[in-house]
Amino acid sequence: MSDGQVRKHNARLLRVEGRADARRILEELGSDTGGVAIMADKMTHLSISLEGVKARAAQIIKQVMLSKGGECATPHDLLLKTVEPVDIIVVGNARQLRAACQNLSVQPFGCKAIASEIKALMARELIRRTRLMKAGPYELRFGERTLVMGIVNVTPDSFSEFGELFDFDTARERALEMAAAGVDIIDIGGESTRPGAEAVSLEEELRRTVPLIESLAPEVKVPLSIDTYKEGVARRALDAGAVIVNDISGLRLDPALALLVAERKVPVCLTHMQGEPRTMQLDPTYDEVIRDIADELAAHAESAIESGIEEGMIMVDPGIGFGKTVGHNLEIIRRIEEFRSLGFPVVLGTSRKSFIGKVLGVKEDRRLIGTAATVAFAISRGVDVVRVHDVEEMVQVARMSDAMAQGIGYEV
Repeated sequence: MSDGQVRKHNARLLRVEGRADARRILEELGSDTGGVAIMADKMTHLSISLEGVKARAAQIIKQVMLSKGGECATPHDLLLKTVEPVDIIVVGNARQLRAACQNLSVQPFGCKAIASEIKALMARELIRRTRLMKAGPYELRFGERTLVMGIVNVTPDSFSEFGELFDFDTARERALEMAAAGVDIIDIGGESTRPGAEAVSLEEELRRTVPLIESLAPEVKVPLSIDTYKEGVARRALDAGAVIVNDISGLRLDPALALLVAERKVPVCLTHMQGEPRTMQLDPTYDEVIRDIADELAAHAESAIESGIEEGMIMVDPGIGFGKTVGHNLEIIRRIEEFRSLGFPVVLGTSRKSFIGKVLGVKEDRRLIGTAATVAFAISRGVDVVRVHDVEEMVQVARMSDAMAQGIGYEV
């Protein structure tokens, strides 16, 4: 190259997904150990929403963040507010946020508690750790790879391939196929939760689910989940061999169910649902869909803990299709990682749902590819469990997505 030629430096934007990714990039560059530790924090940027902050505290936080080189977005009339709380967003890299928290921990107006919240959130988000959840004789391991929950709906109008032709033997065979395909959880339900669905009696739901659970529990080597909001159904299902409760109502519709879950010490999945299946799709509205759902899930979890359920036995599901428009569902999936901030494993069930049909213009039996797209995308954003009908295909999607998103089992 002559002196007069301009050298091309091949500038490119780096994608940095968390502190571990930053460390890997720096180590590959050959940075020294001390530099890696410092720069990894500087390469990890976070935007953290804080709700209901005292106005005086918000003013302090803004000044502290600016002094550390970060930012703090506040309402334009913050200086005029004296009593009512405000919402703010703090923005900075991990190093700036840690320094800010150290300062805030000695400030008044609730700043110390806010600093503790920020530090706890960063500890969860910046380092992907394995979390264990005991489910009967089984152990659910979150953080190592995405878990796949297979759906066996013992209902005449489910999305499953048996539809009107469902019978006990077919359902049992399907569950065994799921186990052989590598499913992590089998979720058995006896009442349709499709929009507009009518409730079924306790006796009918028991008839549909309990014999199947009794038959499968001794044979399959994966945990069985009962999909119900009725305490009476959950009790009999747990007696029959189920070890997880999956409640679409977030323990709202039958308060006795929370006490049963606490008593049996089993994991529970709390789903967000606006209204009930019969009415949930009539006019679903939210002020801000992600914030509203996260706040309600947090309230469900708090209520569950107050009922005696251990914090480490709770999963949350934002409830795709349960009182949501197509736009709501797409926004939930796009921002699914925000629900991880609640501190619980996140479950997502998009399988064959109507929003896929509306986006693609296809009927239920043609939604496999659309489902696969939602599963792969959600895994790239850090979802912990995907709930699906087509287990054989979605196990492959999950494994491939894990390999790309986390590099599981492979070296670059």
